[in-house]
Amino acid sequence: MVTDLFPIAGGRFLDTTFKNLLGNRILLGSVSRSARDVVRRVEEFRSFLFVSDLNIGDAVVASSAVRALREIFPEAEIDFVIKKSTRCFVEGNPDVSNLFPIYEGAPFPTDDDLVRLSRLSAAKEYDLVINFSPMIDDRIFGARNVVNYQMMAVQLVRNEKFPESVNNISFQSYNFVKKMFRDFLPSVNGKKFGGARIYLSDDAIREAESFLSSLDISKDRPSILFNPDASARFTRIPFDVQRDLLRRFSSFQCTILLGSGHVERNIEHELMYSLSPDVRRGIFIIPRSVNIDVYAALIDLADIYIGGDTGPLHLAAARKFSRDSGTSLRNRTAIFSVFGGTPPRIYGYDSKAPGFFPANQDAPSKTFVAASPCRNITCINKMAKTCREVRCFDNLNTDEIISLAARHLESAGLSYARERYSILTK
Repeated sequence: MVTDLFPIAGGRFLDTTFKNLLGNRILLGSVSRSARDVVRRVEEFRSFLFVSDLNIGDAVVASSAVRALREIFPEAEIDFVIKKSTRCFVEGNPDVSNLFPIYEGAPFPTDDDLVRLSRLSAAKEYDLVINFSPMIDDRIFGARNVVNYQMMAVQLVRNEKFPESVNNISFQSYNFVKKMFRDFLPSVNGKKFGGARIYLSDDAIREAESFLSSLDISKDRPSILFNPDASARFTRIPFDVQRDLLRRFSSFQCTILLGSGHVERNIEHELMYSLSPDVRRGIFIIPRSVNIDVYAALIDLADIYIGGDTGPLHLAAARKFSRDSGTSLRNRTAIFSVFGGTPPRIYGYDSKAPGFFPANQDAPSKTFVAASPCRNITCINKMAKTCREVRCFDNLNTDEIISLAARHLESAGLSYARERYSILTK
């Protein structure tokens, strides 16, 4: 309501108010002490239950925290709770002892989700529960030692006051665990965080390669995977902007793989119908029926991934490994993310911009941020926004997106394309 009436002044007011309230040093010190007091009560760290939040990107982000936990406690049993649909890219993670894909709801847990989680917690004497979901009350774990997301949440808000500080959520999730144990285990900071990782089955990789092979395209032709959907209208690139980008990308003489809408149903077909036949000729829709792990493998086969702030962005930025052999995939996809309402330093990836964290790829990453007049820290909770008019993508510089995409494809040449196929035979 405030930003509807006063976009600029209202945004500044909310930013200043909430950053000072939720990101002040006193509050951070308080929640940090509370977390460390819980840790201090644990006599021995033999088993952990790590509970992620409920969305696709949350499983990727939480995996980074689990990796920090494994580095500190190489012999501990670490059980990991995730959403069922994310099992396909978390299973095989060597940092996880036991994987429990029990969530079915999103963005809120169902009653059955909570029952399953309560039973899981009660079935084993965990030394420490780490609850990364703001949707799940700590009391569900009974009288166990529980540390929740609050310390990291306050740190994220506080870091937004300092533009030079790296504030990526995967980076901060990893550091959250390291900070939590640093007073008790002096050797916890020995390793440097390189970025998130996911693990794909050989079947998923083969299916992605088969899909590309079925298209009537040259194997040496560069490709862009364009994700048109997002979970909220404040993070979904506006339709007219997407149509313009697709039209201009088509002039590159490249293959465009267009993702399907899962929240905004049929957006892919609406985009296609809005384009001329000549432009549509180079665009191929990835069907909704394609599983998320196959989608991740297709991203790995593309030269550029582009999309808004949504779960597939974190899949795209993660380093990809074969679950069966443990070998690395191509990991040469440039990651272009387009940001509207949500804080870009928290959820985006950029190789060069101050305060950003790069994607875990052997290729550049770039975050394009619209000059929204009312963006503020409260936009982090996009599901709670009620703005009548979406100004999130106002003044987005699409020329910069086109220019950098063209330069990247030109610099990549055909060297990437020759490596696009037969990953499993390397």
